[in-house]
Amino acid sequence: MIGDVSLIPLKIWMAKYLEIARTMSYDIQRDREAVKKLAEILISNRISPPLHELKRLLFKRPSIVFGAGPSLDRQLDRIIQNSFRSLRVATLISANGATQALIEREIFPQIIVTDLDGDINSIFKAAKRNSIIIVHAHGDNIERIEDVLVKLISTTKRIIGTTQVEPIYPVQNFGGFTDGDRAVFLATTFGSSFIIMVGMDFGNVVGKRSKPWFRSEVPASKSKLKKLQIAFKLISWLTYTFNPEIYTLSLNVPLGTKRINISQIGELCRCQS
Repeated sequence: MIGDVSLIPLKIWMAKYLEIARTMSYDIQRDREAVKKLAEILISNRISPPLHELKRLLFKRPSIVFGAGPSLDRQLDRIIQNSFRSLRVATLISANGATQALIEREIFPQIIVTDLDGDINSIFKAAKRNSIIIVHAHGDNIERIEDVLVKLISTTKRIIGTTQVEPIYPVQNFGGFTDGDRAVFLATTFGSSFIIMVGMDFGNVVGKRSKPWFRSEVPASKSKLKKLQIAFKLISWLTYTFNPEIYTLSLNVPLGTKRINISQIGELCRCQS
């Protein structure tokens, strides 16, 4: 964890993020304003990050990270049909809009990673069932932080704030850029025994779960393609730098990770039970 129990030294992460900001033409000063606002809201509401609970859920335990890619619903249904027990053995982490697909099937992730632009109703439902909500602040969501987070705090105190720039307590920086790869960085930081990525497709099509107003898959915009490429490269860098054991069900396989099929999920999780 950057800052407290360091996985990635802040200096190294900031060098990577400055490169990302240049690629995406981001104003990092806006990111710094966002983390300041997030910290103020958390402190004023006496929210302390339940980091010990993250460690309990993740350390030496398998994790399944659900991304909002176009393969999500199909892969999730196949897991339910063929390897349902793995959903009970592993810690489930949903990235933002992927939460909706899980909730619709009465599956509640233990952890949600979100910048609050996914289906908010699903996030609130999960919060009521004790999910830890990892709320990410950046330059483009300050207004959502001010609006949605305050309402979320009335539902749960199990909230951890994150940033992609210098953290201000109680906000953390675990590394990562998109909700999906941040979830992978999170699981790595807290020592998951292995990580399985579901619906993390990194392709040129955006899944219908990515935004609450999407009704079907859509072609990825130039900006979205850049984000997905950055996420792909970050996971590749993570695997080669810190050597986590990462698997994927998708066709686009980050360097250092391994593609598996549904039956292998059950085999991996049986070894951990």
